Amino acid sequence: MEVVKGFGRLFYFISPNETAVPRVEDLPHPDYIAQAVPYFLTLVILEFLIQWWKGKRRARLNDGITSLSHGMYLGCQEMLTRGVLHYAYCKIYESWIIYELPWDSPTTWYVAALATDFGYYWVHRASHEVSFFWAKHQVHHSSEEYNLTTALRQSALQHTLAWPFYLPMAFFVPPSIFLVHQQFNTMFQFWIHTELVDDLGPLEWVLNTPKHHRIHHGSNRYCLDTNYAGVLIIWDRMFGTFAAEKKGERIVYGLVGQVQSFNPFWLQFYHYPKIWEKMKQFDNWSDKLSAALKGPGWTKGKPRLGDPNDCPEVPLREKYDVRLPMWKNYYAGIHFLITLAGFDYLSRHFLNFSQITVLASVIFILFSLTSIGLILEDRGIGALSEIGRCTLVILFGSNVVIHPILSKLIYGVFALSICIWSIQFTQQDRVNISVASKKRS
Repeated sequence: MEVVKGFGRLFYFISPNETAVPRVEDLPHPDYIAQAVPYFLTLVILEFLIQWWKGKRRARLNDGITSLSHGMYLGCQEMLTRGVLHYAYCKIYESWIIYELPWDSPTTWYVAALATDFGYYWVHRASHEVSFFWAKHQVHHSSEEYNLTTALRQSALQHTLAWPFYLPMAFFVPPSIFLVHQQFNTMFQFWIHTELVDDLGPLEWVLNTPKHHRIHHGSNRYCLDTNYAGVLIIWDRMFGTFAAEKKGERIVYGLVGQVQSFNPFWLQFYHYPKIWEKMKQFDNWSDKLSAALKGPGWTKGKPRLGDPNDCPEVPLREKYDVRLPMWKNYYAGIHFLITLAGFDYLSRHFLNFSQITVLASVIFILFSLTSIGLILEDRGIGALSEIGRCTLVILFGSNVVIHPILSKLIYGVFALSICIWSIQFTQQDRVNISVASKKRS
């Protein structure tokens, strides 16, 4: 029964009685998203198997690992800044509440659900219409695939810029109720990132569905800046941002100016320097601020969001892909799974560790994901990066208490990895020397 409930929560199937409590500390599962990770991964695997069975294009290893890496980037950020949004929310609720809605009223629960979704609509819309916000949100649109792993491709900074949009609720809605709906609103948006689900009939008029959200992820001109909904598509219909799917026109996923990279660190932050470069083009501060606070497509003399006609119609394009030797794909997959297991363990137990331990663990996880990204891009520096990373595990891994047999197995994997990349790096160095010699001669 608990498994059924777990999957049901991904679709917002939950009753007020299960989650309505007076205080945050009274919640049966304060972190519902962490509890849902096994269900997320189960559906990712199920989607892959269905696509394979139907003979449809399946998730690519490099793209899938990159998307999941971004989800872990967000998770690491949340471990370091846990409760900042909720602290501000609680302080407003405690000090400046206007009217206290009863925590045990079903009406409060449903009003909070609507208010949270309404807040998300404006968070999401601002993330597309304000260039500085788009810099952190663009990573979610950077995949050229549209599958369940794409849902996990999130910005590590998304919550740091979203919190002001929800704070007005603190004047009325108890923190325990808001915390529940913020998480369930996020969890609902997982399943809509798939091409396996087509038309859902009358539900399409009210709910945000895969059919609607596919359009939002398209880089076709008619898809841009549309369908911002989280759970209810009614907000887009009300505020004029709804777009229906065009029959016969294939959606091209990804960014208009697609970034060709599997490096999660680069994808997370590359757009901020672009904003800075754009700001430097202008002489007065008004235009400089406009470059950061108006739409990504804005230029001087144009409307706030830019001229849609200036945006090119993106043709069907070849997806960015790097052909690797099979052993490198296996290597990246194995080390990613080890990193994922470490992240999962840390996310469940980080409150039991010192802040220094958590910080060091987070830095190592982010380093690991970035290093794996370099391998997926077949970058020469990837070999050196992996030698350093695996050496750190050998030197300091004894501080992690795990099963003795598992510990020996992991040590063996990392020791073998050092040998592999040392040989690879030596061969690569010889090739570079040979090429340099030929150029001199």
